[in-house]
Amino acid sequence: MKRNWLSGPAHDSSRSLDIVRVAVALILITHPVYALLHPANVRGFGHILESHHIPFGVGLAWAVMLIQAGCSLALVARRLVVPACIGHIFILGMGIWLVHAPRWRTVGLEDGDHHPGAEFSTLLIACLLGILCAYWHREGDGPSLPEREDLPARRGLEVIRLAAAIILMIHPIGALREGLRDPAGLNDLGHYFSSIGFPLGVPLVWGAMFLQIASSLALIARRLVVPACLGHFLVLGTGIWLFHAPHWFVIGPDNVVGPGEEGVEYSVLLIACFFSVLLAYWPRSGSVNTFQTQEHIG
Repeated sequence: MKRNWLSGPAHDSSRSLDIVRVAVALILITHPVYALLHPANVRGFGHILESHHIPFGVGLAWAVMLIQAGCSLALVARRLVVPACIGHIFILGMGIWLVHAPRWRTVGLEDGDHHPGAEFSTLLIACLLGILCAYWHREGDGPSLPEREDLPARRGLEVIRLAAAIILMIHPIGALREGLRDPAGLNDLGHYFSSIGFPLGVPLVWGAMFLQIASSLALIARRLVVPACLGHFLVLGTGIWLFHAPHWFVIGPDNVVGPGEEGVEYSVLLIACFFSVLLAYWPRSGSVNTFQTQEHIG
């Protein structure tokens, strides 16, 4: 079913879920495309697999790249969405098991060796599970029955709303916990903000931490969803502008230059998630938001 994303109605949960579907596919396909252009990286990945006693590591690494590319193209084309999601989830899960665990952070690394953790892959898996949930239940409905598609799409979008809010909230909670124990780190970041022209840099940094926590709690509670998404946009957009651009990757090739200087792909995914939620919850003129009047989805 063809969908007009620019002039379609607000509160269209299927459209919101499709934004996440396309964003996830485009973000994930950058990895195999880069690998195909830089085959030495694929061989390096193969050697990592062999170091974990996995046979035919280089051949398997090439197979992983091709499967990721195929799954991403299927998601963009909205064909074979269920097997495409399952394929991506399997590869991402293996990556967490073999490479990223038990580290958690992907951005703002603190472990000394700047090795990216599992949070980005976890958010990708949550987005794919939301998409999978929606498209799994659409089997047999057909595109001529959009009303039967709406409930699965709402459920999938709610999975994404909760996952994005919870995963992002871990960052400011951790920063505030460390800041209360030793405020030097956050204060130094605040002084940096002041040095580049921001007023009241230290209070601004502490305020940003509280804003992210409040915005995530609002999203989890499904209250003030639109302002909460806008709050996250403000912090994430500022982070891209000041720290992460022009780098792209946070996991994989050329991914880490230093703490706070990782690429933008994780922030771009979060912005796509919150933008899709914002569209679904945007106040309906002259009426009550349908999300707010529905019974809680089980």
